[in-house]
Amino acid sequence: MGIKSKGAKWSKNLVGFMMFFVGLTGLYGQPAVLVEKLPATKIALREKGMYYLEKVEDARGDDQQTIGRVVVKTRLQPLGLSEELSKISYDFWNYSLDRQKSGRLPVTVRIRKLLFSETRVSPGKVSGNSEIEVQFLGAKSEGLVPLTSFKSKSQYTRPESQTVHDKFLQKMLSDALIYFDKWMTANRERNPVLARGIRLIIEDDNAPPKADTIFYDPKRPLRYDDFKAAPRAGRYAAMVFTSIAYEGASRMNDNMVEVTVRLKVYLVKSMSWMRPESRNPNVLRHEQLHFDIAKISAERFKDKLRQLELSVEDHDSEIQYLFLESYREMHQVQEDYDKETRHGLNGEMQKKWEDKVNAELARRSLAKRE
Repeated sequence: MGIKSKGAKWSKNLVGFMMFFVGLTGLYGQPAVLVEKLPATKIALREKGMYYLEKVEDARGDDQQTIGRVVVKTRLQPLGLSEELSKISYDFWNYSLDRQKSGRLPVTVRIRKLLFSETRVSPGKVSGNSEIEVQFLGAKSEGLVPLTSFKSKSQYTRPESQTVHDKFLQKMLSDALIYFDKWMTANRERNPVLARGIRLIIEDDNAPPKADTIFYDPKRPLRYDDFKAAPRAGRYAAMVFTSIAYEGASRMNDNMVEVTVRLKVYLVKSMSWMRPESRNPNVLRHEQLHFDIAKISAERFKDKLRQLELSVEDHDSEIQYLFLESYREMHQVQEDYDKETRHGLNGEMQKKWEDKVNAELARRSLAKRE
C-alpha cells in the first residue's frame, strides 16, 4: 500500500510538470501566432518585362522560425509563419511577375532582416515596429552581382484584440518589389549590369590627312614628300612608320551595351624617311606595301572581332587582348615581307608579295590605288 501511494503522488507530479512544459512551449517554443499565406495581390510594376524572380533566400541567420515577438493576451509571444519565409515571399512577389524568362535578367532576393517587435502601452492598445532589409542580386556569367538594397522601418499602433501582421507583411514585401522596379527604371539605360548583351559597331577612321599623319585611303597612294624624317645611317634606302590603333567607347542603348570600335591605319610622316638618291618607283612601291599590310592586318582584326562573343562584364579587356594579338601578327608579317624581299631588292619576291597583298585588298573590296 505504501508503494502504491508513492506511485500515485509521482504520477500527479509528472502531469503537473507536463502541463507546465506545454505552457512554456506555447510561450517560448513554437510560435503562438501564425501569419498565414499572403493573399494573391497584383502589384503594378513598370519594368517586369526586364527581369524574373529566380529565387528568394532567407539570410536572416539561425532563427528562421519566427519574424519577431508580438503582444497576445498581454504577453509577448513569438510571431511565426505558416510556411518558410522564402516560399511565402517568392509566391507573393512572383504572382505580379511574368513567367517569361528568355532575354530577361534572373533576380535573386536575399531577405536579410524581417522583424516585428511590440509593446503593450495601455490596456487594449499595442505599439509596434516593423523592419525589413532585402538585397536584390542579378545572375550574370561571373555569378550573382549585387544590384540594390531596400531597407524600411515603420511604426504602428493596433488594438490588442486585432492582429494585423499579415497586412503589414504584405505591405513591406510590396514596397520592396516596387522599390526594385523603380530602380530598374532609373538604371536600365545606364547600368551595364542590366544589359541583355553586346551590340558591336566597327568604324574606320577615314579622316583626311593631317599635318603629320596620313590615314589609310586606297585612293591616296604614298608620295615622296610623305617621308619627312632625316635619313638614318645604314644600308637601307627608306623606312616607313605605319601602324594600327583603335579607340573604344561604350554606352547603354535599348538595354544593350553598344560598343563602338573605331579603327585607325596610319602613317607618321615625321618618323618616315627616304634617301634622296633612292627616290624611285620601286622603293616607293615597297614602302607602300608596308602600308597595305597594315591595312590588311586591321581588316583581319575586324574579322576576328566580329566572331568574338564579347561579354558585358569584360568586353574592354577582351577587345584589347585581341588587338594586341593582331598587332603582333602584323609586326611578324612586316618582318617576313622585308626578309623575303630583302627590303625590296629581290624583284621576284617583291612581285609575289605585291600580287598576294593586292589580291587580298581586292577580295576585301578595297579599291586599287590610282
